[in-house]
Amino acid sequence: MHSQASSSRTLLNDDDDQKLHLFIKAGTDGRSKGACPFCQDVFLKLLIKREADNDFSFDVITINCKNPPKEFKEISKKLPTLVHGDIVLSDVDDIEDYLDSCYPNYKLSLHDPDAFKVQSNVFKRFTYLIKDVHNNPQTLLYELEKIDNFLRTRGTRYISGDQITGLDCSLWPKLQHIRVAAEYILNLSIPVELTALWGYLGAAYELDAFVKSCPADQEIVLHWTRREAPSKDYLQLTKEEPRFSFDIPQRRR
Repeated sequence: MHSQASSSRTLLNDDDDQKLHLFIKAGTDGRSKGACPFCQDVFLKLLIKREADNDFSFDVITINCKNPPKEFKEISKKLPTLVHGDIVLSDVDDIEDYLDSCYPNYKLSLHDPDAFKVQSNVFKRFTYLIKDVHNNPQTLLYELEKIDNFLRTRGTRYISGDQITGLDCSLWPKLQHIRVAAEYILNLSIPVELTALWGYLGAAYELDAFVKSCPADQEIVLHWTRREAPSKDYLQLTKEEPRFSFDIPQRRR
């Protein structure tokens, strides 16, 4: 499903109907990348598409969710949103399908039901835990162990083989949120024993596309703690120099 873009030219700031425009959540400063795993998912896909096609052109526009511009509200009511000419898409799966149909040089979609199934619950378990729907960390750890076992058995660099797919672009940002927010808020780390899972995250950290699309740790923490955090903790996080957790912990021998 898609809608039509109308009076968005002032916000898009160009008259090139061939260029894609991605709207994502802004950070706490109202300008930088905010922490939305679904926004990073699409940003990452666009960067990977551009690496495969030099003629592929897009820009990224950050939107302050608390006070979105009137022009954006005329286009869409949710993020991420992709605009291409008169086409407006706000569903992540629809965006992937559209990108593959318009730019087939690098196909992101791949039918891999086993890979999809093994990672389908991990983010839900994390959100339940961090929002205090339940307080048993074993449910999240179990899902992480499932992914680790799957990756170890497959023995491939990425979840569906040795080529990046849309599923990687979806899972990597979610794992980054789990890594950063669970450790900071819940004092719960991804176990170092899950070496296949850490290797999989390491493959993301080696990609310029992932590094460029990834929000700072502070943005991820604030995304999950803003309502509950004491004001001084919130202010401290907003004032700190942006930091990014792209290291891989070493397993003790």
